[in-house]
Amino acid sequence: MDRRQLLKSGGLAALAGGGLTGLGTLPAHAEPAPPKSYGIAALSAAIVGFATDGSTAWCVSRGQTPPKVITFDIASQAVTRVVGLERGDGAWAAGLSGGKLYLGTYSFGDLIEYDPATGTATTLGSIGPTGTIPWQTVAAPDGVIYLGTYPRGEVWSYDPATGTLTNLGQTVPGSQYARLLTVDDQYLYVGTIPAHIIRIDRVSGEKVELLPADTTLSGLAALAVRDGKVYAGTGQGVIEINRDGSGFVDLPAPPDEYSIDALTFDADGTVIGLGRRTGHILRRDGNTMALIGQGPAGDENRGVAVLDDGRIIGACGSGLIFTFDPDSGELQASDLTADPDAAGPELLQSLCLGPGGTVAAGGHFSITVHQPSRRTTERFHVAGEPKDMIPWRDGIIAALYPSTELIMLRPNNGHIRSYGRIMNGQQRPWSIVRHPGTGTVLIASAPPTGSLQGGLTLLDPVSGDFEVRLDILPNQGLTSISLDGDLAYIAGDTWGGGGTPPTEPTSQVAIFDVATGTVVERIAPLPGQPSIQSVAVHDGILYVSYKRTSGTWIAYDLAQRTVIAQGKLSGYGVITPYRGQVYAGANFGDNLYRIGPGLTQAELLHTGIGTNWYTVPRIIPSGRGNTAWTAIDRDLTLIDLS
Repeated sequence: MDRRQLLKSGGLAALAGGGLTGLGTLPAHAEPAPPKSYGIAALSAAIVGFATDGSTAWCVSRGQTPPKVITFDIASQAVTRVVGLERGDGAWAAGLSGGKLYLGTYSFGDLIEYDPATGTATTLGSIGPTGTIPWQTVAAPDGVIYLGTYPRGEVWSYDPATGTLTNLGQTVPGSQYARLLTVDDQYLYVGTIPAHIIRIDRVSGEKVELLPADTTLSGLAALAVRDGKVYAGTGQGVIEINRDGSGFVDLPAPPDEYSIDALTFDADGTVIGLGRRTGHILRRDGNTMALIGQGPAGDENRGVAVLDDGRIIGACGSGLIFTFDPDSGELQASDLTADPDAAGPELLQSLCLGPGGTVAAGGHFSITVHQPSRRTTERFHVAGEPKDMIPWRDGIIAALYPSTELIMLRPNNGHIRSYGRIMNGQQRPWSIVRHPGTGTVLIASAPPTGSLQGGLTLLDPVSGDFEVRLDILPNQGLTSISLDGDLAYIAGDTWGGGGTPPTEPTSQVAIFDVATGTVVERIAPLPGQPSIQSVAVHDGILYVSYKRTSGTWIAYDLAQRTVIAQGKLSGYGVITPYRGQVYAGANFGDNLYRIGPGLTQAELLHTGIGTNWYTVPRIIPSGRGNTAWTAIDRDLTLIDLS
């Protein structure tokens, strides 16, 4: 019996009572109505891995579990085959060698050989323990495959001729990311986080740092080698280094460029790059990277190559494949989501009520607006992942990752208004609320890899003006906001972007007066807990869900400044007060709990809502009786909170 059948058969109470001892049980008197499905919440053909031989492109999906290998014919601009893998969430690492496609999947760390001729996938071995992310695959001229990994920062090799899989060890001591790879006949080159470019002798294993000691880079995003020169895409543009470490040359990009995240070469060896978020197509002109064309904006790039006829082909993370003709300026783009086999139900980023009785589901570079009463849906492409959304007037306000763009979508006509980007050292919006008294929209955000400081954005949705405050919680990302009158309770996470180690021992909650724009107080409800995922205030009690230590929750009396209840859930998620009760989602165990008021032990209400979320599970009160919207089996689902 699958999970949905179990829920509908009334077997939930038995599951709760028999398999989750110590986490709370369903009250004997409660008989919640069966969940009611309204179809797939969000469709996606978002991709991570990309490889091409010049006539065919292969992409690996993300967000669909297990992932798919999508074959795309460049001449016809059409999907010709879709093959599902056995397990995993995606494969950033994808490279060709000897006519075979070699994939490194996450989070199992499987190395897979895919044969395009037969459409068969064979698991060759494992690259590290479960939880490993293989980041990139490159093939040496002799056919040997190399892969870089997270979180152990290792490089692995696979020789298709002998079937030998070898762990070559950590690239840089202390670095978790062997993020970027390129290779020539003699050396493997590895880009890491923090930024190093390490040259590894393929025979002796000798390692040499190629970046000069005084070099300051805003991250590495792409790596390529040709004719004895190594090129790296950075936040400033492209750098060139001779493979012996000499001859450092800076090739700056236009000032508005965010990062060059894909590199290749044209027929005469001139380096070409793609701009992340901007969609710019760049080519070296002297000692600069000059703009030669415009690709899809707002996206991340998964790869780029030059075809035999001189056209440039690029792949975007949202599932767009484009070709650009530098001579004519013609751009042709295809959306893989249009193919019914390539597309599939994806993990959700966010969920909110929309205008006119609609429900909006945030996916990868999309917002799907459902009209439950009519059982209709409409999918809108947006330039990022809507990490959180709220309804406002006849639209939906969303904050996008990774661009930090703030938008308002009007579902009635598809019009998207951009308020601009938060920027200011931010990358991941986490929470949006609107203060009824002033109309101000508050957005909590966290920084990118290598940074600790989060921000609070205060947006006027009418004028479009906004202010970014970096003084709310020092050295903490901001993850959650709960309003109580004029006071906003804003949660912190001491761990920075990309797992940057904290400088503060305990996560705090800032009490911010929206009317005056001042931080009234900062409190640490539970000392020794470094990361808060969600907060909510109900009747003078602050409810807190912790990410570290995962599953810890508390009820904190704001008047007495004391913890009045503390417990353990099966994970962490969003806390939601509704009709006098307080609910908490948990991403491990797929559970929804009631945690207040007046409880000392959480009550389990539903299972099956956790593994539907790319972010963290949540419910959205429907406003109709004691029901709420969530996702079960990746379907938009109305559940009974009894």
